[in-house]
Amino acid sequence: MTDVFAQARAGTLPDDFDQWELANDRGWTVAHEAAKFGHLPQDFDQWALANGKGLTVAHIAVRWGSLTPDFNQWRLRDRDGETVAHVAARWGCLPLDYNDWGLPDRHGVTVAQVAALWR
Repeated sequence: MTDVFAQARAGTLPDDFDQWELANDRGWTVAHEAAKFGHLPQDFDQWALANGKGLTVAHIAVRWGSLTPDFNQWRLRDRDGETVAHVAARWGCLPLDYNDWGLPDRHGVTVAQVAALWR
């Protein structure tokens, strides 16, 4: 399995790879590894796959700048209730056409509030 993680880091997984849920002993999946290193395929669709700490692939991808251009699952929450949109607002990488500014996290803080705080 280590070879699969090395391939995910290097971006050399086969084009037909479909075992994104393979995980190491800490719950870190191949998909999370590929997202961290910017090597998810353009047709990737398992954004809700969570690692051992409850972070989805989308949460990792947004932090490392590897969301696909057609990503639209901004409401996905990690196990702490933080949405992908909140993470993107914090990192300043929401798309120009984003419009769900009133989306609250589990504490009631909106995406707009996060964006304003982190400018």
